[in-house]
Amino acid sequence: MKRPAVWLAAALVFVSFAFISYRILWLEYPVFPTAPGKAWQFNMEAHIKADQKEVRVMIGLPHTDAARSVVEERITSGKMTLDLLREGPNQVGIWSGDVGPGEEVISYRATIHMAHHRSSRAKPPKLEPYPAGVGKTEQTLAERLVRKWRQLAPPARLRAVAASVVGNWGVPPPDGQDLREWSTFQQKRGRLEALLVLLRAANLPARAVEGFLLIESISTAPLVWVEAWTGQDWENLEPDTGEIYRKSVSVLPLTIGGMPAVHVSHGQLSEIRWTLSRQIISHWRIHFERINQSNRLLDRWSLFRLPPEFQGTFRILLLVPISALMICVLRNIVGFPTFGIFMPVLMALAFRNTGLAFGLGIFAGVVLIGYLVRRWIDRLRLLLVPRLSVILTLVIASITAFALLGNKLGLREFMAVGLLPFVILTMTIERFFVITEEAGVRKGLWTAAGSAAVATITHEIIQLEPLQLTFFVYPELLFAVAAFQVLLGRFTGYRFSELIRFRKLRSPS
Repeated sequence: MKRPAVWLAAALVFVSFAFISYRILWLEYPVFPTAPGKAWQFNMEAHIKADQKEVRVMIGLPHTDAARSVVEERITSGKMTLDLLREGPNQVGIWSGDVGPGEEVISYRATIHMAHHRSSRAKPPKLEPYPAGVGKTEQTLAERLVRKWRQLAPPARLRAVAASVVGNWGVPPPDGQDLREWSTFQQKRGRLEALLVLLRAANLPARAVEGFLLIESISTAPLVWVEAWTGQDWENLEPDTGEIYRKSVSVLPLTIGGMPAVHVSHGQLSEIRWTLSRQIISHWRIHFERINQSNRLLDRWSLFRLPPEFQGTFRILLLVPISALMICVLRNIVGFPTFGIFMPVLMALAFRNTGLAFGLGIFAGVVLIGYLVRRWIDRLRLLLVPRLSVILTLVIASITAFALLGNKLGLREFMAVGLLPFVILTMTIERFFVITEEAGVRKGLWTAAGSAAVATITHEIIQLEPLQLTFFVYPELLFAVAAFQVLLGRFTGYRFSELIRFRKLRSPS
C-alpha cells in the first residue's frame, strides 16, 4: 500500500476525531447520541379567575443552566399574553390580560434532563447582607450563637447550624437569655428567615429556594428549602427540621433568592397543579434545543439548524457514503457481482418507499419484462441510443402499470414504485442482456442476485435510525468514511469469492 494513501487516510481520520472530540469535550455533545437518557416530564396547569379587568400572574419556570437542560417547552396562555422574564438566576413567566367572567387556563410543559457536573461548574457566591428588616441587635445575637463554630470547616459549620434548628446547640450550649431571645425572634420572623440569619452569621452564603424534589408526584404548592454554600457546592436544607438533603436527592428550583414561585395580582388561582413524571429519551433530543439556541461556531453550523422538513432528507443522505463504503467492501473484498457500482445504493434509497420485499419484487419483475423485450428488439438491429430509449419507455410503462395495479389493490407500495431510479433500471436491463449473451443465463442471474443482495444490505444500513442520528449529530464522521474508502482503494489482494473459487489450487496435489 502506497504511503501517500496511508497519510491521506490518517489525516482524514485525525480531522474527524478532532471535530468530534471538540464537540464532546468542549461543546458537551453526547458520546452516544442515540443512547437512552433519563429525563423528567414537568407540567404546570393553572386556572385563573379575575377580580378586576386586568389580571397578572407570575410563575417561576425552570430554565437551562449548568445543573439541567430544559427542552421541548410548550406554553399555552389562552386569551392572555405571555412574557418570559429573566431576573438573576430566575426565569419567570408573566401572564396578563382580561380573563372575563369565567376562568382562563394556562399551562407549561417541558422535558428536563439533569446534568451530573454541577459541582465542577458552580461558582463561589458572594456573602450577601442580612435579610431585610433584621436589626443590629438580632445580627449581634446570631453572631454570638454561632461564634464557637466559626473555626470549623464550612461543611461542619453547616451541619452545626442545621442541628440548631431543632434545638441541638452542642456543648457548651449558648447562654439561656440568648436562647430565649432567639426563640422569640424565630417565632416572630419564621424558621426560614431565622435559618438564613444564622447561616449569614456563620459566614455561609445562603438563599431561599422554591421548587420541587425530582420524584414522580402531583403537587398543588411548591416546596421551600434553603441552599447553603459549603466552599465547593450548594447543599440543600429543610428549614423546619434542619435536615440536609442527601446528594442523591435531585431538586428542581423554580425561583431562588426569596422571589415567590407564584404571585397573582388582581385575581386568584382557583386551582394550580404541578406534575412530575419520569421519561426515557435519546440524548440527541436533549441537546437539540440547546444546539438551536447556541451561538458557538459548530452549533451555528449544525444540521439541527436546517428547517425540519429538510432534516429527514439529510439524515438519509449522510448514510449514502457509508453505503458506498459497504459496496466497496462487498465488491472488492467479498467479491459480490453487481450491475454497476452505485446501482445498489440508488435501489436501496427507492426501497425505503416501496418496502424491501415489494421493492425487490418490482425490481425483479421490471428487469425480467425488460429482458424479454430486449431479446425481441435485438432482431431489429437498432442503434445503441434508440435502443436504450425504447427500453426506457418500457420501464416507465411498467412502472405506470404497477402504480395502477397498486391503486386497484389498495397497495401503497406499488404506487410508490415511481420513485425507483428508471434510468438505472434501463441500464441494468441492458447489462443483464449483455451478460447473459456473453457469459450465459447463469452468470446473468448470479449478477442480478448479487445486486439484489448488496441493495438489501445497503437498505438495512440506511434504515438504521441510531446510525442516522449519529451521523446527523457528527457529520464529520464522513471524513473517517472517506479514509476507509481511500484505504480500500489501495487493496490489491484476493477477494473471498476468489479464495473459494480457486481453493483447489491451494490443496496439495
